[in-house]
Amino acid sequence: MITGFLTFAILPLAVVFGSLLPTSMAVSSPAGITERMPQAGHGGFTVREPNVHAPNLYADNIDFRATLVDLPGSMKKQSYWELSYQLYFVPEDKYYEAVRRLPKGGSNPTPEQFPGRILLAAGHKKKTRLGTMKERTIVLNGVAFKQKIPDAQRTKFAFLMTGYSVKIFDAELNTTAYRSGIFLIEPYEVNPLDAKQAIARKTIYLNFMINSNGTLNRSQSARTTTDTTWK
Repeated sequence: MITGFLTFAILPLAVVFGSLLPTSMAVSSPAGITERMPQAGHGGFTVREPNVHAPNLYADNIDFRATLVDLPGSMKKQSYWELSYQLYFVPEDKYYEAVRRLPKGGSNPTPEQFPGRILLAAGHKKKTRLGTMKERTIVLNGVAFKQKIPDAQRTKFAFLMTGYSVKIFDAELNTTAYRSGIFLIEPYEVNPLDAKQAIARKTIYLNFMINSNGTLNRSQSARTTTDTTWK
């Protein structure tokens, strides 16, 4: 399962979503249990207020960075990685409607299960030069964001969704890894200079790592092309 994501307060929903969704929210059950958000810089929670208008938390443009962080066979010319991606905005009300419709007992949701999503960007790339982190990074700068979102939908608890399908061949291990899925993250992030403040998110990250045993890790952690450690 995807690591570093949402921890659910209700066990049945944890089974439905696994660790698929953002770390910052504990989602309510369909029975109406209150949704909660962790307070920035604190260990407690605050009640999510539906439809809080927050246009200041929406960047005019957003960048997308997908990185193959580590590959044992990166220096082998036969190695390659191939990625298809779609970046969406999911309005807050549509997100929670979709959550209530998802089946119980385990699920790997797809973008199609979130009606009302707004496509921001999509692409497909195959990379065969993988010797450096820069060569293993796919960059899309200046994706129009705020102007594509109706003002009434610029609420604090909406989501950005990344749908992806990845294929990685490691010539050192002579193995191919496949995976598809989604990541969800808020349109804002914590201000690194003041943990009590939220600021507009400027970059969406998508990271992959092939381990020495051929297994695939995935993350949406912020990183740079010069990082050499897996976060």
